[in-house]
Amino acid sequence: MSTIAYALITGGGQREGDPGTGTRAGVNTYVVTMAALVPAEVLALHALFLSVTTNTTPAAAATLAATRIADPSTLSKAFYGLIVLCVVLYVAPRLITHKWVRLDFARSVIPPLAFVTWTMLQKATAFDAVCDLAEAPRTVSALFVAVLWGLGAAWLGYQVEQPQPV
Repeated sequence: MSTIAYALITGGGQREGDPGTGTRAGVNTYVVTMAALVPAEVLALHALFLSVTTNTTPAAAATLAATRIADPSTLSKAFYGLIVLCVVLYVAPRLITHKWVRLDFARSVIPPLAFVTWTMLQKATAFDAVCDLAEAPRTVSALFVAVLWGLGAAWLGYQVEQPQPV
């Protein structure tokens, strides 16, 4: 889901929902959590960047194809640029609509951390251009981060459904 959608879903005051329940119409904690944990625009750009900064060697009969980073400097810069873009894609809609709240400081950190986690869980990504971490510790670390940030995103999504002070 989109980081921009995440910013807009978590926006502004109470909408009509079930009377007396504090829920917002059409907003669900799971939707908000998924929007936070899948920064779609940035993941799509990442895939495009990989297509021009890596080379794939065709597989021999008994081996798997190998992907090699052909331009680590550019891919490293792209990695950090994509992290910044994650923040901008969340912050800009919130500021443009004048709906920034204190919880947005925490919410704005989730999409970039989700992006980093996604790149840690995949092989031959921009993460490889900035960190030389063996596969096992990289995967285990990313899985712990995914669970912890998933819980954080769920809690922040739950806050969207709570009654807003008037």
